[in-house]
Amino acid sequence: MSKIGLFGGTFNPIHNGHILFLQQIKEKYCLDKVILMPSNIPPHKYSALATNNERFKMCKLATEEIDYIAVSDIEYKLSKKSYTSNTLKILKKSYPNDEIYLIIGPDMLLSFDKWYEYNSIIEKFPILSGTSSKYEYELMTSKAKELGGNISVFMMDILKVSSTYIRIKYAQGESCAEYLNKKVAQYISKEKIYMKENTFFVECYNTVRNQLSKKRFNHCLMVAKAAKELAKIYNEDEKKAEIAGLLHDIMKEKDNAFLLHFMAENDIILSKLEKNCPKIWHSIVGAVYCEKYLGIEDENIINAIRYHTTAKEGMSKFEKIIYIADCISDDRKYKEAEIEREMVKKDLNMAIFYHLKNTIINLCEQKSVVHPDTVNCYNELCADKTN
Repeated sequence: MSKIGLFGGTFNPIHNGHILFLQQIKEKYCLDKVILMPSNIPPHKYSALATNNERFKMCKLATEEIDYIAVSDIEYKLSKKSYTSNTLKILKKSYPNDEIYLIIGPDMLLSFDKWYEYNSIIEKFPILSGTSSKYEYELMTSKAKELGGNISVFMMDILKVSSTYIRIKYAQGESCAEYLNKKVAQYISKEKIYMKENTFFVECYNTVRNQLSKKRFNHCLMVAKAAKELAKIYNEDEKKAEIAGLLHDIMKEKDNAFLLHFMAENDIILSKLEKNCPKIWHSIVGAVYCEKYLGIEDENIINAIRYHTTAKEGMSKFEKIIYIADCISDDRKYKEAEIEREMVKKDLNMAIFYHLKNTIINLCEQKSVVHPDTVNCYNELCADKTN
């Protein structure tokens, strides 16, 4: 009887992190074979990304010299919406005398109880996973106990790169060859797979949508719309403004434990005041996340995300646009937002000054601390106003 692992995913594209992950899983659990299975993506779903055939080709190129990995297109032949539970049943019929293991990444395990027929999978198939993060390991082992069944998790080395990061890098005109099999990198460059005009926006759109609730995502769309309109008025890059508006709240719904862990892992040092202001943590983490994990290179976009809650002295015009766009988006129904919408069409600084003044008053009335960046920005605009 052989031990066969199934590792599914979009692999858009497959990268060296996937291969390293599989190598360690195979060695740890003595698997004889791993079946790599790209999931079916309907052509209309991700129009700017790789097709089924392109992803299959990349998986073949990345693994052609690894004898224990076989690439399968089974899910392409199933219904438009493929479920892992159905795939596992088909594999079991093909390998009736062998033991089938399901291999999944950390994020998949943590959300496993949202999968179709997840209980049936747990009952019939052992599940294997791993992580390099102690924080994530604790979450995963806790989740494994909650789910029950035969779920194994172990600490491992992980190459900290994502397919999303690679796609966004290519969309910005950068190569990510160091994270890819040489033949895969050559294939991407030759076919210009992630270099279509709208790839950058599509990637950011999908990433934000996957991170946030429907309500918060809708807010981000409205901020992106407002930012694009203001960029046109004030002669800034409309596409970049739209991206910054879309991304500004990407970490907004993460809990404080996650944000604190992220800051510790990424050497983000908070001031004493900032430690007591959890409401601004999402902007600090969001900026680092977008730069380090999404590969966003534009300094204006990163700074706009970083200071969209507090503002700061010396903001660029672009940063000011994102700050006020967050205040005047269509979902803001309070009276001051209506005033700011009209004000910003004529004077960007005046609209921000008006908003900061009201923010500081409200924080004082609530006996809440006012971040020095907010005060400094107010003072700077106040000085400009009086001169």
